[in-house]
Amino acid sequence: MLNDIKTELTVLLDISRDALHIHLGIAIYLAAIVLVRRGPTSLIPWFVLLGFELVNEVLDTFHGDHLSLDIAGSLRDIANTMLWPTIALIVARVVLNRRQRGQATVSTTELTPAE
Repeated sequence: MLNDIKTELTVLLDISRDALHIHLGIAIYLAAIVLVRRGPTSLIPWFVLLGFELVNEVLDTFHGDHLSLDIAGSLRDIANTMLWPTIALIVARVVLNRRQRGQATVSTTELTPAE
C-alpha cells in the first residue's frame, strides 16, 4: 500500500523516488518544527523525521509478500531524506551560537567601566 502511494506521488508530481524523499523529508521536518513547537535549532524535529524515515525503510523492506532487503538503496533514501534538514539544523545551531557569543561580548563590554 505505501509503495503504491509513493508510486502514485512520483507519477503525479513527475519526480523520481529520490526527489520524493528529498521533498517529503523537508516537508516532514518543517511540519515537526511547527507541531512540536520547537525552533530549527532543536534536535526533536530532526529525530521525528529520522523516526519517520527509519519506519519507512522498514516498511519498504517488508512490502509485498516477500522480504526485500536493499541496504544500499535504504542508505541512499535515508541520506536523501535527512540531508537538507541536517544542513538546516547545523546552520541554525551555528548561527544561534554566533549570536549568543556576540551578545555575550556586547553585554561584557557594556558592563566594563569607561576609563
